[in-house]
Amino acid sequence: MNAEQKRIAAIFNEWARRYSENPSEFGKILDAEGKPVTEYGECCALYFEKIANEMKVSNSVAVPPPA
Repeated sequence: MNAEQKRIAAIFNEWARRYSENPSEFGKILDAEGKPVTEYGECCALYFEKIANEMKVSNSVAVPPPA
């Protein structure tokens, strides 16, 4: 895996850890009809960005060099 893939994997692992500890803090993926919630992807992107920023500040994950 390259540096960017490792960074993304670390963010996913942190998301999974947080979700496993308290799934009720996360929004629903499906609506009442079983279809994906319209803005789920947007919410995930913002949350993943939040995790990435927290990990960057705490030096928990390497930030790849600019391309």
